[in-house]
Amino acid sequence: MSTRNASPSRVETIIAATFFLMNAYQRTRCPRLARCIAAHLDCLTRHPDADPTIRAVCDGMSDDWRAAAETAQPCQSLH
Repeated sequence: MSTRNASPSRVETIIAATFFLMNAYQRTRCPRLARCIAAHLDCLTRHPDADPTIRAVCDGMSDDWRAAAETAQPCQSLH
């Protein structure tokens, strides 16, 4: 039987938070959320405990999210 800790790792928590932010961005298109997503992806890119595949994918996506932040219209619902 596995004795793996039931609580999520920091990497899993950051990934879950990133998914949550991506879902919120889908509804609002808020540039602040896009910037937060880019920051989370940057964190995962540099996180020493993240799987190399996760780091590579996040590295490739962070520039796209920064670009989305630059082109998105300000979100009125979060002000």
